[in-house]
Amino acid sequence: MLIYQASAGDAVTAMTLNELRKFCPMLEHLHFFKEDGSGAVERLGDDINGTITNRAVGSPFTTDDVAPDYGNFALKILGKTIRLDVAYEERGGDVASEFELKLRNWAQNAGRNLQYKLINDTSATANQFNGLRKIIADLVTGGDSTRVITAATNGHQVVLGNDNAAKTAQQKFIEFIDMLIDAIDGDAGCLMMDNQLLTRLSSVARDQCIISLNEWGAKVGSYNGVPIVPTSRAYDGSRILPFTETVGTATDCTSVFAFKSSEKADLTCMTTRSGFKVYPIQKVGNFYEVMPQLQMDMAALSKRCVAQLKGIRI
Repeated sequence: MLIYQASAGDAVTAMTLNELRKFCPMLEHLHFFKEDGSGAVERLGDDINGTITNRAVGSPFTTDDVAPDYGNFALKILGKTIRLDVAYEERGGDVASEFELKLRNWAQNAGRNLQYKLINDTSATANQFNGLRKIIADLVTGGDSTRVITAATNGHQVVLGNDNAAKTAQQKFIEFIDMLIDAIDGDAGCLMMDNQLLTRLSSVARDQCIISLNEWGAKVGSYNGVPIVPTSRAYDGSRILPFTETVGTATDCTSVFAFKSSEKADLTCMTTRSGFKVYPIQKVGNFYEVMPQLQMDMAALSKRCVAQLKGIRI
């Protein structure tokens, strides 16, 4: 289920969540499952030897010994306590409408922040979860080097123009995107790239890349039918997928990510029975306060559900 399907259904929660989704479009492609308790253990998709062997009459097939393997989820708590002094009410202020405005403002900035976390966060503390980049890095550390595709030893520059060199660079870029999609079993459910790179892709692959507006009026794309989420910028204005990555001697590279998400399979998220929820206004001391909160964790339950293309330059 998607986040809006997993979350509380009251009007204030729905309004706040809609703002969060506008500024964290990755949520539109992530599937959640609900579980009681502070964590869960879910079965991993086994990487069984997929070859079909031949055998003679009277002889057994070759065997593939398997054992149960599990992925672990431990809920992390994200949110904020937003407070308003009761003095504003005593001066004639409308507390309910003021909180509605503040919740909208918070959700917009929190959405940008959550988008950053879903891609770049690491479990540096017990309160943080691993984002997409760290999940892929751990798979590579575990022995699956196919999760990262390096465009070129010193990065691959996607230049504009109509001469042979420019056309060759553009065609190679398109091939790298195809390789990234192909790295996901059953094809990718979503691509993620910087806004500026999406614009470049639409320039060099006009027949394959389509840019449109989603239901919130925000720019989104698709490449041969695969949705593209432009990562935009974090709350502080910095790029979520910056052009500052180092590949070989190049220090102006960026990455493109691909993933496939399902409920309790592939890249998936655990949440509580309430999902995202805004707790009602309450008076605490000389403050009214509301608390938007989301408890979640994210993990890959199969090995070939996430991938990264690094070394792209513009």
